[in-house]
Amino acid sequence: MNILNNWQMLDLVTSKGEALVCIEGRVYGSNPRFPISSHIRTSPVTGYSLNSNSMVVMTKRGSEYLLGKPDPSQPFAQQHLMRRFSRLHQTSAPSFDALESQLTGFNERIENPTGPSRVHELA
Repeated sequence: MNILNNWQMLDLVTSKGEALVCIEGRVYGSNPRFPISSHIRTSPVTGYSLNSNSMVVMTKRGSEYLLGKPDPSQPFAQQHLMRRFSRLHQTSAPSFDALESQLTGFNERIENPTGPSRVHELA
C-alpha cells in the first residue's frame, strides 16, 4: 500500500460547483506510476478507514493511501479531514469525472509505515 507523508487536505470545487477533497503529499510505496518519494495529488477521496491512529483513504480511481505524518503546518490534519468527510457525506456524493492522480515532484527519501484498517464509505 502507498503511504502519504507530509500530506495536506485540499478542499476543491469543480467548474460545476461540486465540492471534493483530494490529498497532496509525498508518496512512498510500490506503485510503479510514482517514483519513490514523489509529490502527488490524489484523485478525489471517496472514503476512508480507521484503525487506532492510522487512517487509509480511498480515491475515485480505486487507489488506497495510508496517511502518515501530515504537513507540519497542519497539526490537526486528520481531525479536519474527518470533519470534512462528514460534511461531504451530509451534502451529496458528486460525480467526479476526469480527475486523476498527478505527479507534482520527486524526492529520493524512503519511509515505510504500515497498519491494518476498517473501511468507511462516503455516499
